Amino acid sequence: MGGYPSSKPMKKSLGDLFLREKTLKERGEKVLGFTLTSPAFPPPPIREKILNFYKFSFSYSPAGGDLGLREVLANFYSKKWQVDLKKENVFVGNGGKEVLFILLQVLLKKKGEVILFSPYWPSYVGMVKMAGGKLKILKTSEKHGFYPDLKELKKKISSKTRALILNSPCNPTGRILRQKEVEYLADLSQKRNFILISDEVYEIYDFENLYCSFLKFFHKNIFCVFSASKIFSLCGWRLGWGFGDEKLIEEMKSYQNDLSTSPHTLSQILMREIFREEKKVLRYFSKNKKLAQERRDFVINFLKERKIDFIFPEGGIAIFIKIPSKFKNAFSFSETLLEKEKVSVAPGEIFGHKKYFRMNLALPFEDLKEGLKRIARYYS
Repeated sequence: MGGYPSSKPMKKSLGDLFLREKTLKERGEKVLGFTLTSPAFPPPPIREKILNFYKFSFSYSPAGGDLGLREVLANFYSKKWQVDLKKENVFVGNGGKEVLFILLQVLLKKKGEVILFSPYWPSYVGMVKMAGGKLKILKTSEKHGFYPDLKELKKKISSKTRALILNSPCNPTGRILRQKEVEYLADLSQKRNFILISDEVYEIYDFENLYCSFLKFFHKNIFCVFSASKIFSLCGWRLGWGFGDEKLIEEMKSYQNDLSTSPHTLSQILMREIFREEKKVLRYFSKNKKLAQERRDFVINFLKERKIDFIFPEGGIAIFIKIPSKFKNAFSFSETLLEKEKVSVAPGEIFGHKKYFRMNLALPFEDLKEGLKRIARYYS
């Protein structure tokens, strides 16, 4: 049997697309999955550490995260960005997604407006709506490579603006904010009194040496989010962390206590031990960055040779590719790829742009080669 019949159209969410891909695989279909940005790189050597910890039972940790983990995270990022961070500035959640969710729930208690640039990670939209906030989406220009227009942003900030969400390296475009832009926006958030939320989960994948964390200009109006999923290839371990003002962190801890009690204990203990070996962590990051860059370079060379348009990814682990002209939108192209070629990609409508699709790059070369070969059949 083939894929789902056309009478059952694909739903427009990453979760539904991923479920459909998994369902086809369980039926015995050989599907090449590029839907989610889940890096298929070896994780740190954790087997021995895990076995050692299984001598103990695993109780709850404090809301907001294990104190030892928060301490090592504060030390690691303080040293990396020459900033004075304390464990009281650290919040640990069940994935970066929970960190963002709780943050927005707390910030939007009295409603308010959240500004977002398109293309965007789709969960931002859902989280803001669930918190009762109002979205103001600023479109970026394809002509200018989907870089945020900071002059336009300044005009759109109002007294109702509670937060601005930024993502650098950006998912799905791979664009990276320059240090001067980071400094300007950090200063703007103070002057205009809004919370600048910086999603930096792809922090280690900076191929052009452009990335600068907002932690470098940290103050009470900045909140930065990071994740073990992307930098350690530990998506299923569900662990993320963020840095923010102490008072805001305390509110988030209270919310998490009622929501999930605490983050996953074993994941926290493991991450605490990993970050205590700083030199090993940095070597691991460097190795995975190289693996990702090799794959990025291979893919962009393939696309250039066939004159297929794409947005040049300066960082991250995905590439945003323009759909063939014969298709009206990315949704229909993605449907065709899955039905006819058994290739699963993320249509651009999910990210706010219907003429592009996103493809995960952090996969084995064999999958990339075969997937690109099948995709290229639709370009002439």
